Amino acid sequence: MKTPPMPKMTMFAFIALIIVGFVAPHALLLGQGAAQGDAVLQPVRHDPSKELALKITQPFTFAAVGDIIIRRPVGEGEAGYQALVKVMREADMTYANMEGPILDEGSFRGPLAGGAKSVVDELKRMGVRIMTTANNHTLDAGPEGMFETHRLLDEAGIVHAGSGKNLADARMPRIAVTPKGTVAAIGMYSIDASSNNRSRFTDATEDTPGLNPLHVTPYNVVTAEHMQALKKIRDAIYARRPEVRVPVAPVAANEPAGRLNLFQTAFTVGAHPGDLSYEMDPADLKSIIKSVRVGKQLADFLFVAIHCHQNSFVFQAYSQDHNTPDFLIELAHQVIDNGADAFVGHGVHNLRGIEIYKGKPIFYGVSSFFYHRGAAPEITNPSAVPGPGVNELDDNLETLLTTSRFEDGKLVEVRLYPADLGQDRTRPISRGGTPSTPSPEMARRVLERLQTLSKQFGTTVTIQNGVGVIRVASKQTN
Repeated sequence: MKTPPMPKMTMFAFIALIIVGFVAPHALLLGQGAAQGDAVLQPVRHDPSKELALKITQPFTFAAVGDIIIRRPVGEGEAGYQALVKVMREADMTYANMEGPILDEGSFRGPLAGGAKSVVDELKRMGVRIMTTANNHTLDAGPEGMFETHRLLDEAGIVHAGSGKNLADARMPRIAVTPKGTVAAIGMYSIDASSNNRSRFTDATEDTPGLNPLHVTPYNVVTAEHMQALKKIRDAIYARRPEVRVPVAPVAANEPAGRLNLFQTAFTVGAHPGDLSYEMDPADLKSIIKSVRVGKQLADFLFVAIHCHQNSFVFQAYSQDHNTPDFLIELAHQVIDNGADAFVGHGVHNLRGIEIYKGKPIFYGVSSFFYHRGAAPEITNPSAVPGPGVNELDDNLETLLTTSRFEDGKLVEVRLYPADLGQDRTRPISRGGTPSTPSPEMARRVLERLQTLSKQFGTTVTIQNGVGVIRVASKQTN
């Protein structure tokens, strides 16, 4: 007996079910079984070790610097600046963080902040081809200024990551193209409740523009005896709860023995009182790691950059810390475990150590590559009394240009080029804050500090003609 054809509407509905996944493809059987020769589709399985590996096998050099704070034209610059720019331009890919907005003041009618659109010309002259835009100055000119910055960078062909129209957009890896392969970037800003200038930035959400945040909770490290004393203070204060009609919640029955929140401050028991320990927001971290894994699958090389101001000690002045906070080490290791080929930290106005982790370079702090300041008030107004400058310590006026060279998909060498932002304070204001090749004495001093800061990570930095060199043994890259 001949089987009647399936009604037209039923057939369409059945195919629609297949398309949206309610019926498996191999279930499209109009009789009792598949005809001989019909294909049964198998799911495609990708090897994570291949997808998350560095896929560029040709010799490849990645250059990275820190914050770009340009307020006026530089042009070709003097010889010391040209020497640094030559290294940046010769790299296969050069990265920098754009701190603050870039504005076309002729057409943009928002708050005037950041640099003029001529900054783009300076970036192109330096050879910068990929940037992050997540930092505490991202929204100095509001969301409109952020989008204007995106537009100007897009027009210049400079890829940017770290801020966007919503959280998904801000966390999205952005990809640049080189003749040797594609390079993806992910940028973020680490934020805690004490982060300064809170009004200057806005975390992106599911439906609002802003930057890619990594929220962290700082814990003040105290001894076990300190903790007991703090809890006695808390208990004495909480004994007054019955005095008000709507008191705060009572102490939780399962309160951890070694942790306490008191007066909007978190404490934890540890070996070194005065240290700061940080806990990353689990949801932020999970989402960022997902972006890393997705980005590496879609690109041949991926790096992660973070703008980080967190200190390691409660007694350290804000953003003046050479030591690396604990969460930054954990974050760098996790992103490399999940496919990142390099990690770059900046934001803090000092240099931090370098680690080679599983054959991948980690730069925990490279300082500000440009730090232009405004006019001196005592010159503009001779009756004014000059005060101490912000971030004018000697350590704030030294920075670092890094290059990482890969061959056959493995890191073989890192080079560290110290740069001087005007540490001897003899430059005129027009040239202050622009990087230049340092004196031999300054180069040696900076590199010796990096030797000390990197030693805790098992990294050996040798000094050759004013340049730091890290050679990576083959056993470290396997």
